[in-house]
Amino acid sequence: MKQVMVRLTMRNFPIKCLLFLIPLTGISTLKGQHSYNIVKEDVKIELRDGIKLGSILYRPDATGQFPALVYRTPYGIDDYDSYAEFPIKAARQGYLVFLVDVRGRLRSEGDFEAYRNEKKDGYDVIEWVGAHPFCNGKVGTYGGSYPGIVQWLAMSQEPPHLAAAAPEMTPIGSHHFMYYGGAFSHLWIDWFVPSVLPDKRKRALDHSGPWDDELASKLWEKTDRKPWYNYRPMVEMPLLKKYAPEYYEWLTHPDSSSWWNFLNVEQDFQKFKNPAFLLSGWYDAAYGPEGASRAYSKMKSQAASKDAREMTRLILGPWNHTSLNSRKTRFGEVDFGTNAGMDYDAALLDWYDVVLKGVTGKSKLPEVSIFVMGENKWRSETEWPPGRAVATSYYLGSTGQAAMNKNDGKLSGLVPIKDNKDAYVFDPKHPVWDKSYAKSYPYDQKNIEIRKDVVVYTSEPLNEPIEITGELVAELFVSSSARDTDFSFTLCDVYPDGTSINLHGLDAGYLRMRYRTGLGRQELMKPGDIYKIRIGQAYTSNLFKKGHRIRVYITSSMTPHYDPNPNTGNQIATEDKLIPATNSIYSGQNTPSRIILPIIPR
Repeated sequence: MKQVMVRLTMRNFPIKCLLFLIPLTGISTLKGQHSYNIVKEDVKIELRDGIKLGSILYRPDATGQFPALVYRTPYGIDDYDSYAEFPIKAARQGYLVFLVDVRGRLRSEGDFEAYRNEKKDGYDVIEWVGAHPFCNGKVGTYGGSYPGIVQWLAMSQEPPHLAAAAPEMTPIGSHHFMYYGGAFSHLWIDWFVPSVLPDKRKRALDHSGPWDDELASKLWEKTDRKPWYNYRPMVEMPLLKKYAPEYYEWLTHPDSSSWWNFLNVEQDFQKFKNPAFLLSGWYDAAYGPEGASRAYSKMKSQAASKDAREMTRLILGPWNHTSLNSRKTRFGEVDFGTNAGMDYDAALLDWYDVVLKGVTGKSKLPEVSIFVMGENKWRSETEWPPGRAVATSYYLGSTGQAAMNKNDGKLSGLVPIKDNKDAYVFDPKHPVWDKSYAKSYPYDQKNIEIRKDVVVYTSEPLNEPIEITGELVAELFVSSSARDTDFSFTLCDVYPDGTSINLHGLDAGYLRMRYRTGLGRQELMKPGDIYKIRIGQAYTSNLFKKGHRIRVYITSSMTPHYDPNPNTGNQIATEDKLIPATNSIYSGQNTPSRIILPIIPR
């Protein structure tokens, strides 16, 4: 077999020391070759600034060239490699699979700053892989959460070899990632402490804490974290000062602005040429279904190529963050049945076979796949959200006692004749606590709904089933005794026995009032004035069965997802005072507060 010595060069920077013997023929079926045989190798990937990233390569034990798949992670490729089946399955199906520690993490050189270098580093890795002698020039990417958003960031740099991406359970924009509805995500503390700090300490030879992520996670789970969540002023919280300075930079940039461009791709979809395989869950972190929904819409309407527009796929299931396999069907207090499980590896590889190998008919996925809870079945759709959904208003009504009497608040298709308001005192020192904060799941909300700072509105028992599928919107008339406060809503399915199950993560459907006119500017309230607000960005699909009731509850905090609003109107990161606020929800002819539900005709 004739062979040739080749030196590879990539745009913007050379690839050093890549002297390979490359077969000039295609895949060869030599005697003794078998598709079960794969090779595992350690690889160093050099970036344009000379930094080398540690990588593991899985490849078929065969001659020839193959499409490549790239997984970039800050969590350690050795940990991922200890349990993940996907790299082995993919290699046996004819792919190169590169597992890569991002800059400054575990096997890789450099300094880690969360998300800051992932655009240019992503470009460099994809182009290095695309020029690898075993690669046929087509590169796909995959992964969820941090390994998901790095794919969008790399796509924004238009690497020529990128042909497919599969960003799972991830946002596309910085602001609804760090600040959802304008409120800062407190749970970054729970990310940095167990997942980032151990390796930072190890690199610094700092024995003040564990060097192992698993040990750090176990210790953190046993820690009373509330003092850290409650620390004021937030910008002075000492826990992350030494090894995560970016946390404090995020805190001091609360507005949506160009400062966040390092973590934002929302304006880049018009140049995306490769299709995307999108996936999230109704109980994913709030940015997950919002990111997947927004990304799908933008890919279908704005992407720069026909393939990107027509071959992009979206899957939305009953899952929570990163919890997905064929056998996983129970989340929290609800078992969604046999259909809820999914063989993600098989579905993704079939899609890659179509997109990267041109194997016609391999993937059976429709444009959109949604799991309808309640009915517990999958359904194919041709668009998302479904265009046939009828935006239906359910108006809030009461005699003004809904905060105290949990049977007073009503949901109805008719606007109440009389105007009323339901007032409650929100004390940021005693906020609502979501017990499912570590990984959202459905559970009976009774312990939240009985609180005096939670207002509950419930429909009459349904005479026939009703399906709600799409984005949920609360349009409320509100006031406060404070210059700034928060409002949050949660949609629930109330069973005949009174069990009230949330239909999305409790971190969705949230608004900080200073951002009611937009996330790019702050506008404080005038105490006592009534404001009409819109809260969206909550998604679900649920069949309310006959005899069930529809419920929405409204409150002003959701910890530890978000920092409780101090209610002072001062800059939140530097505020050390917390004051109670009397908040009111208005209903009636002049102030028709409502929840707008996307009902699917049946």
